[in-house]
Amino acid sequence: CQRRVSIPRMKKPTFAPVLIGLLSAAAAVASTQERQVFPDLTLIDGKGGVQTLRTTLGRATIVNFWATWCGPCRVELPELQALYNEFAGKGAALLAVNVDSPRAQVAPFLKRNGLTVPVYFLEPEAEATLGIRSLPTTVLLDGEGKVVNVWGGYSQQSMRELREQTEAL
Repeated sequence: CQRRVSIPRMKKPTFAPVLIGLLSAAAAVASTQERQVFPDLTLIDGKGGVQTLRTTLGRATIVNFWATWCGPCRVELPELQALYNEFAGKGAALLAVNVDSPRAQVAPFLKRNGLTVPVYFLEPEAEATLGIRSLPTTVLLDGEGKVVNVWGGYSQQSMRELREQTEAL
């Protein structure tokens, strides 16, 4: 998405360098031992339920950061829905993490577009610690919570790669 997400600086330590490092190193990652562990996140579902990212350990997990106002996100979401439908029965997880504010606009957006992917939210502080610079951003994690690859932005090629790499896991 051409629009950039503005993230305020925080005084406490952040994961921003971690995600930025993962983005730049993702293409060079070859083996499981070289992969970096993605920070655990507390995710809030649309009903206020809370879970951590670590609950998806043991299976491939796709974490996608998106917003309703992001044009490329809107193009990508139906493809993510197809991935969700395809891989849910095979043990993979897809977590669509929305960064919209207010959150109330997300449920009507999903319904209007016929999307049933599980959508989660982060607390603003956690969102800022990740250092996400553009939307959509997609992270593929292996069963140990280690980063396999990171895609910034949307392209058909990145979706093909995501499908292939998820299938391989």
